[in-house]
Amino acid sequence: MSKYVALFTKIHIHPLLWLFGGIAVITAHFKQLFLLFLIVLIHELGHAVAAAFFSWRIKQILLLPFGGVAEVEEHGNRPFHEELIVTLAGPVQHLWLMGIAFFLWKAGFMTDEGWSLFAHYNVALLFINLLPIWPLDGGKLLFLALTRYFPFSEAHKKMIILSFVALMLFFSSVLLLQPQQFDLWIMMIFLFISLWKEWRHRHYVMMRFLLERYYGKRGSYAKLRTIHVSEEETIIQVLQNFYRGQKHSIVVTKRNHERVTLDENELLHVFFSEKQSNEKLGNLVYI
Repeated sequence: MSKYVALFTKIHIHPLLWLFGGIAVITAHFKQLFLLFLIVLIHELGHAVAAAFFSWRIKQILLLPFGGVAEVEEHGNRPFHEELIVTLAGPVQHLWLMGIAFFLWKAGFMTDEGWSLFAHYNVALLFINLLPIWPLDGGKLLFLALTRYFPFSEAHKKMIILSFVALMLFFSSVLLLQPQQFDLWIMMIFLFISLWKEWRHRHYVMMRFLLERYYGKRGSYAKLRTIHVSEEETIIQVLQNFYRGQKHSIVVTKRNHERVTLDENELLHVFFSEKQSNEKLGNLVYI
């Protein structure tokens, strides 16, 4: 129980939420802000509780006006089903919230205005968070799906590109349908900055993924993937073909067509401990 109570100490409020709070006070929309804050908080606690259940390392729970981010330090090396459950644990909260609010409204404990406002915010936040744009939940689901079919590094790049395309489509929709919505423009600016940072840091994301495989918990892998490479390829080129959730066996073909098999831990050891990122595989198999 203590690990779940400790989640409240990890809650942080993004400056954007403080900005919206100030605007709400000035414009006398405090009730709307409270409902928004409550929905966002429960949404993010859904993620955090699921992550804590699987003993994930939770860095912080950052609350935003249109959602939030539960930052963890697992770097793509947890089982697929765990990441899926943790990601969906946020959107699921909107379902029971809507059910309780509907019951309170029908029982007379909530006014028509309160029900309408709560339903609007709840559905809007659910819709926005399911957009396939990183770092929204929809973007995380997109990334998770891509990692099933592509190496981690390639899946990450594709996710950023597809997220940017989705953001441009969302931008066009807002421009045509809701150009006066100030909060949507703020949200799109935040998403654009987040995507730009994610693209700039894509190499660090890959390194954290590999570091966790080498130094972190080495769980059991459900699938063994064989990677066929030539002796001219470098270690870093091979590592970029690593998949999440799979153990890798590297088959190196030499000039005389002889084949030598290397375990992924051998490559990770040479890469991190011996700092030989550009070493050709041929130099390893001849040793």
